[in-house]
Amino acid sequence: MNLKLLEALDLMTSILILFSIFIFIFLYKSYKNEYRTFFSFRIILLFFLILFLFNPAINYSTEKQKILKWALFFDNSASMKYHKSPSLSSINLGAQELINRFKKEKISFDSYLFDSNVVPLKKELNGNGETTNIGNVAEFILENQNQLAGAVLISDGISTEGASPLKLFLDTKLPVYSLGVGSKNSLIDIFINSIDAPTVAIKNERINVSVDIQSIGKINDQFSVSLYDGSKLIASKYVKLYGRGSSVKANFQYQPKSLGRQTYKIQVSSIEDEVNIINNKQNFDLLILKDKYKIALLTGSPNKNTSIINKSLKNNRIEVDHYIKISKSKFSKPIKLFWESSYDLIIFDNYPIEPLSTSFIRILAKKILSHQSALMLVAGPNQNNDSIVGLSTLLGLEHPLESENINDVSYWDFNDSKTNMKDLPPLSQILNINSSQEQSSSIAIFESGWPLLMRNTIGKIRTVTFAASDLNKLFFYKDGYQAFSKIFFDSIDWLIKSGVSSENFFRLNRDYYQQGELAFIAGSKIAPEAKDTSKFSLSVIKNDKVLFSKEIEFNVESKRWESEFRTPSPGKYFFQINRVGNGQPIQNTPFTILESKVELNQVYLNEKLLSDISLTNSGSYFNWGERDRIFDFISEKGKREIKANIIKIKDSIILLSLIIITLCIEWIMRKKKGLI
Repeated sequence: MNLKLLEALDLMTSILILFSIFIFIFLYKSYKNEYRTFFSFRIILLFFLILFLFNPAINYSTEKQKILKWALFFDNSASMKYHKSPSLSSINLGAQELINRFKKEKISFDSYLFDSNVVPLKKELNGNGETTNIGNVAEFILENQNQLAGAVLISDGISTEGASPLKLFLDTKLPVYSLGVGSKNSLIDIFINSIDAPTVAIKNERINVSVDIQSIGKINDQFSVSLYDGSKLIASKYVKLYGRGSSVKANFQYQPKSLGRQTYKIQVSSIEDEVNIINNKQNFDLLILKDKYKIALLTGSPNKNTSIINKSLKNNRIEVDHYIKISKSKFSKPIKLFWESSYDLIIFDNYPIEPLSTSFIRILAKKILSHQSALMLVAGPNQNNDSIVGLSTLLGLEHPLESENINDVSYWDFNDSKTNMKDLPPLSQILNINSSQEQSSSIAIFESGWPLLMRNTIGKIRTVTFAASDLNKLFFYKDGYQAFSKIFFDSIDWLIKSGVSSENFFRLNRDYYQQGELAFIAGSKIAPEAKDTSKFSLSVIKNDKVLFSKEIEFNVESKRWESEFRTPSPGKYFFQINRVGNGQPIQNTPFTILESKVELNQVYLNEKLLSDISLTNSGSYFNWGERDRIFDFISEKGKREIKANIIKIKDSIILLSLIIITLCIEWIMRKKKGLI
């Protein structure tokens, strides 16, 4: 201990202090005994004030022995419960035995669980951790190394998250002992990593499908990879798998036979000890189109809709035969050509103006069934409910009755809560229609409740009826083109199952993912050599809420749109595709995210990592069955701590309290003596 004055005193101050002390001594002797007590308090108070003036500092040191604890880190990741030997219950039993041995040897310790984080051990291991971050253990040791004697790491050594743990353990200066859990042989799993195929294809043209198959574990065998159209086997081949994270590609070529959105399945054969067979199969969709679609347009009397319909149908894959009725029995083109030709779609534009004969309807019905033609009726200004009586059955409509209260114009809206368009123009309601079919939907309705646009499905035949006479108004109306596109183009696409309006179809590389995986999306077009300046955006939606959006870029080399995103939490989702500048989505497709099973991809004992960690930290590695051997190397440890202390008088609460107490006592005594 030593005493040091923090405030230096000059000569005059020292002389003044000495002079004051002599005066106080002289006065003390001259006072009577009964007043010397008061004077003594003044001397004490003066002493305290002089201490404040000198501000001395007292330096001293203390020494004590501090016990250092060992830290036990138990791996609680999902891979721990998938080891065949030892089982999770055996690991918990062995962990309790290890803890009891520490207590018996009277070695101080603390126990922790770790997976993606490090937390104190309160209960037994449950293997619920989604990922393993061994690097967090190294960081925990670094932060607390002054309180630790060393560490014992109990794990299978599989790190699935974070930086390389070995690099982080290089910075620790404490002994680290490792206990390896599990078998060196990895669990076996075969899974489809991705499917690369065009998203849009032409019927009867050969398409290529490339399947990336990955395998882990100890595998050296042949497996079959099969391509299915529903339950029908299209093709199958064998591939050689070697495990240990290796992958192989299987390529298929086939000709799609059906039109429209088709779902195919890829499946890989499984083996007996495989840990997860759900990921052995994946579905993927293709939009199959015709190279040419033939449409017959029958116009009863040319009107404002006629040129709009003709103009909108112009497409390099659509061929239109336009029949305009110019007299009671004559058309602009020979009607014989109509009966002899096969059409994918027949459109009635302001036709018929008068009811069709029974024989005409009968022949038309046979033609529709024979050629599987779709039907569309666009009402015209010269039509009414009576004029379409003959077509009502073919269109899937109940016999419409003439209404006395059809207004000249009626307001309307889409019968879809997701469609939000403002300032829609009123339309002239010409027909009152109702469906006679179970498979029916009203796309748009008038404010009166009558359908404006109705879709029906009669067996394999699709029909659409538009009940207003001024479709052209939507085409030319300000901000009305979106409504025209949804009504007309979407109807054409639906009727001939083509995707003609956009010819773009986007697909994920899988139909389900694990949480946190990268999902890849691609979109193709039929004519990749054609110039296309379209831009698209991707939105991921859950429960009608957009979680995030991003733009999709066009890859010039692969000639398709491509993007990727990290999958969010488990659940059912939709990915929505929008054309930039157009608020209406062109595609809305579901996909599924499952709980993360990344731990299942690697279930084995990584003995090398655990051995390297112990070797670089003056420790040793032992197998789980040899866990008692660590007590030959560890023992109770402590360290000598010397603490330097300093007491500054000015900072002393005790001294300030004594001054106040002294003043109060003197004041009370003086009052009792009547001196104040």
